[in-house]
Amino acid sequence: MDSIYQYIAKLEQEGREFAICTVINAQGSSPGRTNFKMVVLPDGAQRGTVGGGKLELTVLGAARDAIAEGKSRVVSFDLSQNGEDSLGMLCGGQVTLYIEYVGSRPLLYIYGAGHVGRFLATFASLVGFEVTVLDDRPDFATPARFPDAHHFLTGEFVELVQTTAYGSQGYHVILTDRHVSDERVLQALLERKVDNRYIGMIGSRSKTLEVFRRLVAAGVGREDLARVYAPVGIDHGGQTAEEIALAICVELVAVRHDHTLADSMKNRANIIGLLESRS
Repeated sequence: MDSIYQYIAKLEQEGREFAICTVINAQGSSPGRTNFKMVVLPDGAQRGTVGGGKLELTVLGAARDAIAEGKSRVVSFDLSQNGEDSLGMLCGGQVTLYIEYVGSRPLLYIYGAGHVGRFLATFASLVGFEVTVLDDRPDFATPARFPDAHHFLTGEFVELVQTTAYGSQGYHVILTDRHVSDERVLQALLERKVDNRYIGMIGSRSKTLEVFRRLVAAGVGREDLARVYAPVGIDHGGQTAEEIALAICVELVAVRHDHTLADSMKNRANIIGLLESRS
């Protein structure tokens, strides 16, 4: 069987969500000694031990609460039989644990296996995203061209959007090699109402405005379009593929951490405002 550290490394490699429970202080007759560790998954599955018995069962519940809230915490338990906060145990000691929450990797879907997409996959993987590359060109969406991506899907773009089993709260960046494909992917994502944290589309201010006008005419709601990050990325003045990918990645990280960027291209372009003024 793998050691507890090998198991943790495996969970991290798989992008899983879990909690690490570590005894950081034990006094008296505690069944769990300092540095005892237990890993807990969201469904309650566990590996390792913090001492067994009622203490371990109580820590298991605290770990699942930490996972549900997405926050680490320090917890202490009185192992005596008496006392308001005691666990009713015969040990008579006290134990303190650090429950470390380890979140799952956010899922990034990149539509388009061009130069910007390739650099975005590299940057995003470095900051913890699990990257899926989608393209209608099988020779482009490959591990050889995208060594930092984790998954590849090829086929007609709209069909991919309609059939892919997306993870929840995904990040979607539309970077295909044709304006018409960008528009079709965006429309398909919005019409399917894919559960997302972020949808962004590359393009100039004029291209974005024209695409939004056509989508409104096709019945897409303006409230849905208002949540699209287009033009995508932050405005840092760079023009190369690497710089554009970096601008997009910074915006992804900002959204991930609920941070609003004043220099977001979306905010500066104000496409929805232009739609309203010309309607």
